[in-house]
Amino acid sequence: MKNTFLSRTDLPTCLAPWHALTIKWGGNVIPDIIYKGKLGNINKQPLREILEGEAYTELREAHRKREIPSTCQGCVKKEKVGRSRRQFFWDKIDYETREQSKDLAVDSVPDIRYLDFTLSNKCNLACIHCGPFVSTAWTKDGKALNKEKPEYWDKQPIGYHGASIDFMDNLFENPEYFRNLQWVALRGGEPLYDEICLTVLRWFVDNGIASSVSLDISTNATVFEEEFKELFGHFKHVELLISVEATDELYSIIRGGKNYTWDQLNDNIEKFYEIPNIEVVFAVTVMITNVFNLDKIWEWFDTHHRHRASISMSNVVVQPGYLNVANMPDELKALAYDKLKHIPEIVNWPVRSMNSFEGEYQTGIGSICDGLIRVDQEDNEEVREKQWKWFLQYTADLDRLRGTDTLKHIPEIGKYVI
Repeated sequence: MKNTFLSRTDLPTCLAPWHALTIKWGGNVIPDIIYKGKLGNINKQPLREILEGEAYTELREAHRKREIPSTCQGCVKKEKVGRSRRQFFWDKIDYETREQSKDLAVDSVPDIRYLDFTLSNKCNLACIHCGPFVSTAWTKDGKALNKEKPEYWDKQPIGYHGASIDFMDNLFENPEYFRNLQWVALRGGEPLYDEICLTVLRWFVDNGIASSVSLDISTNATVFEEEFKELFGHFKHVELLISVEATDELYSIIRGGKNYTWDQLNDNIEKFYEIPNIEVVFAVTVMITNVFNLDKIWEWFDTHHRHRASISMSNVVVQPGYLNVANMPDELKALAYDKLKHIPEIVNWPVRSMNSFEGEYQTGIGSICDGLIRVDQEDNEEVREKQWKWFLQYTADLDRLRGTDTLKHIPEIGKYVI
C-alpha cells in the first residue's frame, strides 16, 4: 500500500509549496515545519508578497522539475529511516487534489489545504528528543548542559519563544488562497498548554471558518483545559496526535523525569476518547532510546486501542544525529530489526475514523525496519561512531541531571555497552 503518487514523474516532488503553509513564532512563513530557511514574515509583509516572491517561486520551480533543493533535504534524510513530511502530504491531502497536481504550474494561485501554526515553545515536559529551543520545560537542564557541552544544540537560545497573533487578519487578507482550506494544525511546545493556541481557535470560530475545517493537533496529552474541549466542538473534526514514545518507567524517563507517569497518560487518553468529534492517533517518534520498546508500544496499542484509534511509527529522529537509529552499531540495528519485524505493517482503520472508507493504513514500521537493515554507501562510519558515543554521553549527562537510569530500562543497550 505504498503511495503511488510519490514515484509519478508527471507530478511535482512535493505538494507543500502549493498546498501547505506553516506560520512560526515571530511570524516567519515556510511551506512546512521541516523546511530549513525563511520565505517571508507575515508580521512585516502581505501574504501575497511572500507567496509571489522570488524565494517561493524558486522553491516551486525546483519541485515542479522534481528536484529537491537544499532547504528540503530534511525529507531526504527522513526517508532513509522513516517517513518524511512530503510523504505525509501525499497521504494527507485529498485524492482529487493529489491527482490534479499534474496541472500545477509555478505561478498557479496558491490553494492552501493545510495551515500549520507553531506559535511558541511553551511546554510542560522536557522530553529527551526535544531541547531548550523547543520546550520551556527544558530551561533548567538546557542551561546546565549548555555550560558543559554547548555542542548538543549548537548554542541554541534558551527560554520562552513566542509572540502575539495579531497577524491573523493579515494572513487571511487574500481569502482566495484559503478557498479550500481543509486542515489547521497546532504544534508547539505543547499546544494544549498554550493560551496562544486558544486564541487561534477562537479566531476561526468567531470568523465562521471552524465548521468547515478539521484540526490536526500534536500533543503529549498530559494537560487539557476545558475551554479547548468547548472550542473543539465547533470544528468539523479533530485529529489528536498523541505522542507515545515508550511504556512504563521508560515513558517517564523520556518525558523528562518522574513527574508524568504511564498510568497518568492512560487515564488522560480515556478522557479524550469521550469528546464526540475527536479521532485519536498515537504518534510514535522513533529514536535510539525507544527503538527497543516499540514492540511493547505495539502490544499496548493492539490490546487496548486498535479498535478505536490508529498508530503511526514512521517519524524517526534524524537531528540530533546522536538519537538517530541509523547511527547505532550494526549489531544493535540487527537486534532491533528482529524485535520489530513481527509488528504488522498494514492494519485496518478503526470504524470511527474519517479514513475508515480506505480500509487499511500503514503503521510505518515497514520504513523503520527497512532503515535498520539498509546498507547505505553514503554513510560515514566515522560519523556514525561519533554520534553513537554522543548518544551514550548525552544519556549519561541527562541521567546525572535528572536522577534517572535510562539504560537500566533498555537492557539491549545496557548489555551492549558493559
